[in-house]
Amino acid sequence: MYHKIKNKLASTILNCQKELVRFNTGMNSRKEINDIVHTYNPPKLNYSEIKSAKQYYKSKGLKLKNTNWHRYIKSRNGKFHNDYIPDDIFRSIIDPKLNQKKQWPALLDKNLTYTLFSGFNQPKHIVQNINGFFYINGKLENVEMAIAVCLEKKSFLIKPTIDTGKGRMVKVYNINSKDKDVESLKLSKLFKAYKKDFILQEVVEQSDVLKILNSSSLNTLRIMSYMNDNGVHIISAVLRIGSPDSEVDNYSAGGIVCGVNENGQLKSNGYSSNGEVFSQTPSGITLGDYQLPNYHKVLNMIKDMHPIVPYFKIVSWDIGIDKNDEPIFIEYNTYNQSIYFHQIVNGPLLGEFTDEILELALKRA
Repeated sequence: MYHKIKNKLASTILNCQKELVRFNTGMNSRKEINDIVHTYNPPKLNYSEIKSAKQYYKSKGLKLKNTNWHRYIKSRNGKFHNDYIPDDIFRSIIDPKLNQKKQWPALLDKNLTYTLFSGFNQPKHIVQNINGFFYINGKLENVEMAIAVCLEKKSFLIKPTIDTGKGRMVKVYNINSKDKDVESLKLSKLFKAYKKDFILQEVVEQSDVLKILNSSSLNTLRIMSYMNDNGVHIISAVLRIGSPDSEVDNYSAGGIVCGVNENGQLKSNGYSSNGEVFSQTPSGITLGDYQLPNYHKVLNMIKDMHPIVPYFKIVSWDIGIDKNDEPIFIEYNTYNQSIYFHQIVNGPLLGEFTDEILELALKRA
């Protein structure tokens, strides 16, 4: 009897925890879009559009709390679709159900991608910091050795490996001083600023074809894939182009996002977070005429990688193109995936898989 009561109580507490997290995630997402609407004041949807969106979600067994995500996306691309996926529904209902949350803390450490995806092209790591321990080529080393290895490089990229996003704390560090003592002190301060769980990588030399779009940033593809019993499916592909002089290509940091067709050709328009629409990059390249090199290899890479992490049915992949025009894996995301810019450039996120995915999300365990 005691064990039955204990198990039932534990189950009730866990379910309450899940519901609380879900509620909080949805609230945070709605706060985010409310802040965006307050900042940019996009044109309101008309009555028939609001009614259409709410009726659509009601028909799927979901309640649409508000239509602000629909409003914002339409204000950017000029197109209304009732099946845009609001961020709060994706993050609080779809993502937690299709992606095993209990796997997030371990498998999303970007230091571990070298082990998980060892057979795939990745940036060469120089130093890894895992839970405060320094590793060089898989061997435990002290901080002095980590600094010594860095001093042999002209530059490197440093970034956090846990709880990352939107290009935060992703920096290219240049070794400038000829005085090794001075540079050692700077590196020591740099490591202390990042505390623990970070990585130093060689700077990726990207394809000349992508460099002409913006030379200061690594311009990467953000591709979302969905895995079901029939295999891995590409549901949305976006090219992110950094703004001039920026080291990151993120939409939130002033970059441009542009949709990618199935054949690797860019769509005609790119978009920035402040509402600008571009037919050309600031460097003068016409987007609609641009063809990505070896795009089929990018898609094949993702289709080979996704089954390695089957705990996550929907994954966002960041892929670059290196100096040899070969795809290079940068990182993958399954937690707090950004979806709205996908829908700005490509339309409703889930496409032909909308009904299937919503049914899975609402299915009781």
